[in-house]
Amino acid sequence: MRKIFLVIAVFMAAKTNAQQIVRASGNVQIVTTAGTKTVIDGGGITFLGTSKWTGTADSIYLVKTTATPTEGWLDSTAAGAMDVTSTGDVFFKGTNRQSFYGLTRFHNLTIRNAAGDTLLSSCEVRNNLRLDTGFVYTETGYGNDSLLVSNPAVNAISSTSSFGESWVNGRLSRTGNVVGTPAANFYLFPIGKTDSLYAPIKLSKVNGTTATWTAEYTYAAPFNRTNIFNPPLDHISEVEYWEVTSNNQFSSDDDAKISLSWRGRSYVSANAATRDSLVVAQYINRPPFIWDVPGLHAPGNTLGADSLFGYVNSNSPTNNYEFTERRFTLGTFSEFNALPVKLLYFTAIADGNKVRLNWEAANEQEVFKYEIEKSLSATNFSFLTSVNSRQMSQSAYVDFDNNPAIGWNYYRLKIIDKSGRFTYSPVRPVKFTKGQEQVKIFPVPATDILNVLLPSSYVNTATLLLYGIDGKFIATLKPSVNNVKMNVKPLTGGTYVLRIIKANGESETYPFIKQ
Repeated sequence: MRKIFLVIAVFMAAKTNAQQIVRASGNVQIVTTAGTKTVIDGGGITFLGTSKWTGTADSIYLVKTTATPTEGWLDSTAAGAMDVTSTGDVFFKGTNRQSFYGLTRFHNLTIRNAAGDTLLSSCEVRNNLRLDTGFVYTETGYGNDSLLVSNPAVNAISSTSSFGESWVNGRLSRTGNVVGTPAANFYLFPIGKTDSLYAPIKLSKVNGTTATWTAEYTYAAPFNRTNIFNPPLDHISEVEYWEVTSNNQFSSDDDAKISLSWRGRSYVSANAATRDSLVVAQYINRPPFIWDVPGLHAPGNTLGADSLFGYVNSNSPTNNYEFTERRFTLGTFSEFNALPVKLLYFTAIADGNKVRLNWEAANEQEVFKYEIEKSLSATNFSFLTSVNSRQMSQSAYVDFDNNPAIGWNYYRLKIIDKSGRFTYSPVRPVKFTKGQEQVKIFPVPATDILNVLLPSSYVNTATLLLYGIDGKFIATLKPSVNNVKMNVKPLTGGTYVLRIIKANGESETYPFIKQ
């Protein structure tokens, strides 16, 4: 045991980025004592066997400050690598992506990875999870691939940023035994996708028997979305859905009212009376399988100040969170509640002495026009310009603010349909300095297409080079347009680096993840 500890101690002193392998026939323990903190810097430690990291009300910091591979902290036996049995804290900190592999139990886990994401395989937090900065991704390969918070306290998940800078991209599981309502003692699931789609749900339990739910959000058209039970449904969302399952699928112990959130990209009506037509729709075996509204509609279940964020509560407890009936989405009984149009993205970036605004929409056949609105305070938006819709199944647009103010500028789209109904996009901030040029890549992680938005001066002058994280060259491209769509579908999952060489010889690098 002493020899094993010495190997780890030497590694900490050296702070090397090379991968370190610790082999143990028994347990490996990293122990903090009162008043101390263990800081592990650099990444790439691999433990083979069972490990225990312990501390009594002290902290262990996992810090990754460079993009040099490997970024993984652990790759252990499937039986479970780390068992944090103390009352100490484990922090993910640093400025780059961190990966943590292995079935692992933490006591308190804090995500404070300021400028990078954290990739976890099925981990359990036995006490409190704090999501402060940096996004959490759960990876396939270990059971149900979920970050589990097994502490049944309703406040077991918290955030100093109000979940504005950190949430779970993937599956999040929570254990609950507290009876609640949509207004109090509810279980919040801070989930979403990418770095701009926070789409939480709430579950309000009806009895005190323990149950565990698993939830995941997807920004895509719901399965079989036109197969609806009418009335009460007129239509459901075309752009998003949630999946929720439980470990007590055939008992009343998982019964709970569910509350679904909306945001700008949900495209709900801006009219409060029309917005009150929203309902929680579930794909259920009626039979046959169909989108329906268990508990029907009742006024007052839509809680939100405007069309940019709010919740709609189910009218009665949902009593079936089984796999075959796992799908939920926003529905409405009103033909005047928007929901259908799908804004694929809306971006604003500095481009020399202008701000360039790009957006792309699908299913815009009923859209009349787009109005760009601007604010210098993120409130009190005013009209800037308008663009007529092409009314196509999918179309991309670009426009400019030719007179941005020095400092912060805020932009949003007002999407107006043929009947005069309108919805808003998310607000996009730009901190502008004359001559500034920005590059934006999205979505990250990417699956099929990686969008690369370039300043005008880069077109026909810059060179794009794609490398693997190991430095292996993959492809090159000379961009002839501002919005480059790179096909990354053939790439295997992992981390890649996009290098941009400008005409003056300067270069920029942008790492991204391919799922």
